[in-house]
Amino acid sequence: MLSDPHLTGYPEWLSILLARKIIAPLSVSKSAKKYRQIWRSEEPLLSPLLYHMRRLADALESKKGLPVAIGMRYGEPGIAEAFKELERKCPLLHEVIIFPLYPHYAQSTTETITDEIGRIFYKRPHSFRLKFVEPYYQHPAYIHALTEQARPYLEDINRVVFSYHSLPVSQVEAAWRKGKEFDYVYQLKETNRLFCEKLQINLHDTLILYSSQRGNNWLKPFLNHDISDLPGLGWKKVAALAPGFPVDNMETLYDIDIEARRLFMEAGGEKFTFIPSLNDNDIWVEAIWKIVEKP
Repeated sequence: MLSDPHLTGYPEWLSILLARKIIAPLSVSKSAKKYRQIWRSEEPLLSPLLYHMRRLADALESKKGLPVAIGMRYGEPGIAEAFKELERKCPLLHEVIIFPLYPHYAQSTTETITDEIGRIFYKRPHSFRLKFVEPYYQHPAYIHALTEQARPYLEDINRVVFSYHSLPVSQVEAAWRKGKEFDYVYQLKETNRLFCEKLQINLHDTLILYSSQRGNNWLKPFLNHDISDLPGLGWKKVAALAPGFPVDNMETLYDIDIEARRLFMEAGGEKFTFIPSLNDNDIWVEAIWKIVEKP
């Protein structure tokens, strides 16, 4: 992942060099400590991401009786394995719907997964065609699932923090020039607007913070720097969620629920409520089918 030019914005040779010689050696021990705090305890041991994705896939398959498979852009099971699994489940397969777990467009998510799927698909002949689900950041079913998931967590809360993955400003600006369908910041703000409108939350009582930055010239303000400023501004009771991550992972379970919580409470906060991702929530399972059908 760390050597993908779509993510780094550097040429492939430089991305690989930086990832192998600098980024990975510096990151591995820190990541290992974080993962130990959030790893699932079931046997076999699973990352939260894979655990929740498997549950979501099973729920989707059970709901409609159609074959569903998981395909990871970086890691296992990979995209090629997902295609093989679908062909095993359905020998007469004629169409595969690609549903990215990225509601918002970004070069480092939407574009890289589209390119990688195409690369793998055209390596050999297939009996099926591909259909990609477009970014669904404003789809009513997605917004409904988000708000219903969040609603029980908003009691005795006076502010809401939206956390999104940060991106290099250069990537964001390049995409913005191509229009709203590529504009990451516009899309996430539209998600927030629709979320607040449905729950009758004043947008002035919300804040966007960005996580997982790998440089200063990335989208700001940063979650791990600025969350501790909020109590001093009178934001004593906050709820935090990550609409850009429909499935819980290290950036939700550690960066928000552990690290951001610690920083906020140590700075004088009174209440920090983490709103889990949609995962395999029944409303989200139903929403996915509605988004796929795109009524």
